[in-house]
Amino acid sequence: MEKICPRCGRCFECRSEEPGRCACSGIVLPEKAVSYLKEKYPRQCLCAGCLRSFQEETREKS
Repeated sequence: MEKICPRCGRCFECRSEEPGRCACSGIVLPEKAVSYLKEKYPRQCLCAGCLRSFQEETREKS
């Protein structure tokens, strides 16, 4: 399913309905970061690039 990333505005293919096939399934974030994203972008998917960027940002802060 094509979606628009609410963080960067890029179009991407979301496969959240297909566990293990979605690009985000390989990105691990701390629970606190996941909670933050769920609050900031409720019921929305972010593209893999933004999730990787956010993952790197959370590593740098810890």
